[in-house]
This record gives sequence, structure tokens and C-alpha cells, in this order.
Amino acid sequence: MDSKKWWQSKAIWAGLVAILVAVYNATLVALAAGCETDPIGICVILPAIPEWVYAILGALGVYGRAKASSKIS
Repeated sequence: MDSKKWWQSKAIWAGLVAILVAVYNATLVALAAGCETDPIGICVILPAIPEWVYAILGALGVYGRAKASSKIS
């Protein structure tokens, strides 16, 4: 069986992006809690990434794993 580097894996990339989306959304929740007590009023609220993005990333990860013909080295 052929092998490939980890960065060539669609499943790995889908998982990494899902982790980044989760961290981004968790950070927004933490920042929004701090905005309630912001005395200066300079708090910027960024838009949250919708929950359906996780479903797409999960589907891409499964697709990438199903189509994989090489082992990750």
C-alpha cells in the first residue's frame, strides 16, 4: 500500500478545520461574556459559525476516509 504525508489527507484536514471552528465558536462565547461588563464599549462581536458546518466537515471527513487509497505516514 502506498503512503502519503499527513497533510495530503482530506480526512485530517476536515478534522483540523472542525477543531478550529469549535475553538473559534468557544472563544466567541467567552468573549461575549466579557462584553457584558465592558466599561469602554469597544467590544466587537464576531459572527458565530453555524452548527451545520460541523455536519459538512464530518461528511467531508467520512468521504475522505472512504476514498483514501493510501496509508498516512
